[in-house]
Amino acid sequence: MYSNTQSISLSPWDVITAALGRSASPVQNWIRAATFTLPLAFLAAVLLQPWAEPKWMFLDPLTAAQLSGDCCHTYYGFISNLGVMAWSATAAVCLFAALLLAVQKRAKPLVWFAASAGLLTGWLALDDAFLVHEVVFPSFGIPQNAVLGLYLVLGGLYGLASWRTILRHDWLMLFIAGGALALSMVVDTVFHSLLPSLVYLEDSAKFFGICCWASFHISTMAALLSSPAVNLDRRTWLQEG
Repeated sequence: MYSNTQSISLSPWDVITAALGRSASPVQNWIRAATFTLPLAFLAAVLLQPWAEPKWMFLDPLTAAQLSGDCCHTYYGFISNLGVMAWSATAAVCLFAALLLAVQKRAKPLVWFAASAGLLTGWLALDDAFLVHEVVFPSFGIPQNAVLGLYLVLGGLYGLASWRTILRHDWLMLFIAGGALALSMVVDTVFHSLLPSLVYLEDSAKFFGICCWASFHISTMAALLSSPAVNLDRRTWLQEG
């Protein structure tokens, strides 16, 4: 598997400079266009449609059912449920990719990247589906903001542990995903309001962030599984020539 291997010594600065200077490939541009266009067009359609109050489509089904005073409609939590499905699909892809990379005896950093991405995304899916940071942890006396802070730390650790692998792929997509999810968290924690305009902003940013997160990880796992073996460590990149 590792025949014709070339060792390239790269410093962290070399890696970052190469990532910042690298132009997106045509495939990456198409993925970016689809990732940006489709969720935004879908959100616009939900907000502009005249048949149902969009607010109840953005909130999770339980919250919408409790607050609407008109329980229940099948469209309650529509956007929220789609977000959970996107989290879950991404987690499944990442964990399956981690298994394949391990079976292929690929570099441990790649296996760790895929596994940690799958586990983190899977937990976010559970959190989103069962209101873990909103209801479950607060019921045990753990403030919601503390849980969200922990998630930020976990996300940061994930990025620090796999930054080399991330920078070799479409890192801009992951950066945008993080920014959109952070915006959603800020709106939630600062305003903590059910005003329709704030619900639209918070949950639109969240849904867009989830789509970008899914796009980055699914496309990256596909690239890793279809590319020659890559070995990333602190000193060298080993790539089949």
